[in-house]
This record gives sequence, structure tokens and C-alpha cells, in this order.
Amino acid sequence: MVLTGTLVTPPGYHRSWRALIAAKYSGAHINITNYSPGETDADPSFLAKFPPSTVPVYEGSDGTCLFDANAIAFFLGTDQLRGGKKEHLVTQWVNFADNSILPSVATWVYPCLGVTQYNKQNTDKAKSNLRSVLSYLNNFLRSVTFLVDDRISQADITVFTALHPLLTHVLDEAGRKPYPHLIRWYTTVANQPEVLDVVGQVQFCVKEAQFDAKKYAELHPKDNKSKQKPVEKKPAKQKARNESESKAVNGVEEDDEPMPVQSKNPFASLPDGGFDIDAFKRVYSNEPIEEVAIPHFWKHFDPATHSIWYCEYSFPEELGMVFMSCNLINGMFQRLEK
Repeated sequence: MVLTGTLVTPPGYHRSWRALIAAKYSGAHINITNYSPGETDADPSFLAKFPPSTVPVYEGSDGTCLFDANAIAFFLGTDQLRGGKKEHLVTQWVNFADNSILPSVATWVYPCLGVTQYNKQNTDKAKSNLRSVLSYLNNFLRSVTFLVDDRISQADITVFTALHPLLTHVLDEAGRKPYPHLIRWYTTVANQPEVLDVVGQVQFCVKEAQFDAKKYAELHPKDNKSKQKPVEKKPAKQKARNESESKAVNGVEEDDEPMPVQSKNPFASLPDGGFDIDAFKRVYSNEPIEEVAIPHFWKHFDPATHSIWYCEYSFPEELGMVFMSCNLINGMFQRLEK
């Protein structure tokens, strides 16, 4: 029996490719409906069948409703793709793709596409993790054609789709060079007719994509606060006058509550200086510290308006764990703030 149904997914979503490729192997007839955030998952008929903000989702002509790309792919695929008696190995690689590959790929690639904000520390950690993952895959594929047995399975399809953003956007020729066996396997999977029908011809990365702050700002415009209608408030002086008049009319004498004493900034009379601390924080967080952040600090530091203090702990031997010194630093800053 040939399966027929509809897959709701964003266009070109790599996780949905798992299900669509599986359908190509089994011959299932799949219609595609584009998913629009805030619209599709706001439809009561959608929410009656699927969890909110979940893609892809599948609804079969027989009424079968499934969410999660892996579940849909296993349902639409063949017994061979599922691994047969080696289904446990296929499941192993599918979970490996989702837990060990995709999070790091997303951390590195998504900022380059303007999808998420860039964080240097997180990106460096993701790159380090991916180097370990790619080395493991390269060694594993040294003497085998596919991940499970000698024929393509859902394991290959899933790992292939998880690596696709990495190999097409940020891992250039120099980055791919240490992993010849992995690239050979990837090219083999990419050239399968069923994969080509869904993904198209794979174009490997030529130049590593970089984070573009302008592109990110365009995709994530800030809320226009000026459009918000201001809340009309009664002037404080007029309110006080009305209250005093009311007291006089009613002949009620009440003790006035003391006015709160407004704190005065002791540094208000000092010049601001030209050292932009917030700009330095951004450089420190997103750039190499020794090569970029420290030179930036000395270039922009203004000794006329700022000073540098060196502090030592009274009992450093009691600060064996990092969080202990962090707690002391946070406490000191809280006391320094007015």
C-alpha cells in the first residue's frame, strides 16, 4: 500500500529532508504545505492535531498524524532504511546527528545566516566539538561505504542532512581537507537519485560565511516603541493641589508624608570621557582577547576619566572553585553600585 499524505514544513528545511528522502525511497506520495510561524500554528485545526511551534508535521490521507522529523521518516521509509534487524544501529546514528552534530552546526552556521546572534565563545566551542565529531566520522568511514551495513539507511540520510548546512556554508576546502573519507561518503549519499530529487546538487562551501550584524538587524528589526501610545498621567503638581484643596474643603487635617529623598549621583559633575565601556564589552565578548580585545582597550582607554585598579583576595587559598571568586566579584560590584 502506497502512503499518501501532507508534510507541513518551512521551505528547504534540512530536518524535513529526512522524511522527504525516505518517501522517495518508499514511493510515498507527499504533498508539501509551507509552514508560516505565527499563522500555521495559530490555526485551531492545526493545534488540535499537533503541538504548537512543531515542524515538520505529517498528516496522512488515512488520518495518521505525526510530528518529529525522525518519526515521520521512519514511518514513510522502507524496512531497509530503518535497518531491519540492525534498527538499533540506525537509531544510534539518528540520535548522534541530533545530539552531537546539529547543536554545534546551528551554533556556528545560524549566526552566519542571520538567524541567531553571534557569540564568539559559543562558536569556538562548537567548532572544537565539530572537529572531534568530524574526525570520529572520518575514521569510522575509512573502510566502509555507509554507516550501517553496505546499503544506504536512514542513518546516512539523517547524518547527511545534519552536516549539510556545515559543508555548504562554513566548511571550505581547507576545512574539509582533513576528512577525505567523510567527504567521500557525503558525496556518495548526495549523488543518490532519491537525495538529488529532494536536495538538489550539493554545492560545497567555497568561502566560509561570516556573521553580518547588518543582515541580522534586518531580519530582527527592533520594536518601534514610538508607535506605542503613551499613557496619559495626571501631572503630579496638579494632583497634589487637588488633594490639598480637598483637605481644606472637608476640614480634615492630615500629617503630610515625608517626600522621598532623591539620591544624588556623586559623579554627575565629572566629565564622561571618551572610553565607551559597552563597546569594549562587546569586543571582549566576541573577539580574541589577546589579539583584539586588549589592544582595543589600550587604544580607547581614557586615563583622564577612568582608572585601573588591581585587587587581591584576603584569603585566596579559600577560593578553590571558580564560582567562589565569581560570588565575591559580584558582591563587590553590588556594593560599588549606587
